[in-house]
Amino acid sequence: MLKFNKKTYIYHFFGLTLMFSVLFLFNISQANALSPDINQVKVPGESTVYYLNHATSQRKAYINEAVFLDYGNDWSDVKTISPEELAKWPEARLIKTEGSDDLYYINGGEKIKMRTLQDIINYNLENVLPITVSEFELSQYKDASSYEETGLSKSAGLSVTQILLDNAQSGNSLVPGTKDNVVMVLNFKADGETAVFQSLSFKMSGIYNDDLIDSVSLLNADTGKAIEGSSSYHDRRLTFRFRDNKFYVPAGNTVKVKVLLNLNQGENVYNQAMRLRLEDADAVKSNLLAAGNFPVVGTEFKMVEAGHILGALETAELSLNGGGTAKNLGKFRLAETSGKEDLYIKQVVFTNNGSASDDDLELFKLKRDNQVISSASKMIDGDIVFDVSYLRLSAGKSLDLSVSANLDVDYQSGRSVDLELKSVKAVGASYNLSLTPAIGANLNEIFLLP
Repeated sequence: MLKFNKKTYIYHFFGLTLMFSVLFLFNISQANALSPDINQVKVPGESTVYYLNHATSQRKAYINEAVFLDYGNDWSDVKTISPEELAKWPEARLIKTEGSDDLYYINGGEKIKMRTLQDIINYNLENVLPITVSEFELSQYKDASSYEETGLSKSAGLSVTQILLDNAQSGNSLVPGTKDNVVMVLNFKADGETAVFQSLSFKMSGIYNDDLIDSVSLLNADTGKAIEGSSSYHDRRLTFRFRDNKFYVPAGNTVKVKVLLNLNQGENVYNQAMRLRLEDADAVKSNLLAAGNFPVVGTEFKMVEAGHILGALETAELSLNGGGTAKNLGKFRLAETSGKEDLYIKQVVFTNNGSASDDDLELFKLKRDNQVISSASKMIDGDIVFDVSYLRLSAGKSLDLSVSANLDVDYQSGRSVDLELKSVKAVGASYNLSLTPAIGANLNEIFLLP
């Protein structure tokens, strides 16, 4: 049993061990050629003594004389065999001790503990059975600081390339208070097997005001769909973590991904320029080793103060005054407060803070003055996403939206609804920039399904 981060790894490892144990039974011709009583061998003209493990058909060199003697061996037990015979016994690469489930990769006089089952797979060790050694022998190996130091290497199966941005895009400039700014476009190609992503880590340069950076998001450019995940920013590094193996590139396929940067409001941004870069293969975490012309350096964008000419969006929730029903889930007001430009509303997302689940409500409608402007069939993980084809908000004006739904056939009576406006995508009509709205506080108005 292996001490990996997830219990499932333990059972998967036992399954792999059993499967490859069966495979080993078909590769023991040389073990049958030598008597099982022959365990300590050497070849003519060399001093290295090997232990032969007949159960796994592997050989392992004794790291020093002290280890040989610690097992109670006698030099008279060492038999001389031909180099050809010895070559038929693969070199042991994984060892463990009787009292521990940790696996160590060994090479020469160095060892390193395998951290996860995925590492074993990535480094092509899943068909290697471990040999049990003593605590003393384990202690005689020097601890390596990395897999690479012991000679381990993964086969690159994922290529990363960058698609250069159109130089005319926004004049290679960024404006504080805007979102969904395309700052990189990447191609990911999987070769012989499917690539499943865990995270991307971008190093940021040029920005000395960290408060400007809000988050990064990813868009599958081939489907136009946002890629599920979350981001964090720390020490000039933006990291996007994919949600539960949701993003993958099938073997033999290429997927184009847009990197979108969201910025907070800020002042005094002159002389600041921003660019992202993938420093090395480790910046792309997946089950496959990434190969590319690292570092992959993105386009440089200059920061421009333009808040005085852009539109501004503020939202507020309107009270239901005790009249909440499935036909009246919530009311909200959107207002353009700068008077500088009209806004196009592209998407509105609500979340339910109550106990009603995805199976209680369906067929959601977003209305303006009782006119349906968008619909969503289901609530997904508590979120209702309305993609809006056309909704224009005039400069200095406001508009009211309402949300309704139908009760699902199998809905649970007594479950609660507390609708909250989660996000709004709004693009300025004059400068075509996606703006960061000021989302008003939730009123915490709860009603129960009948």
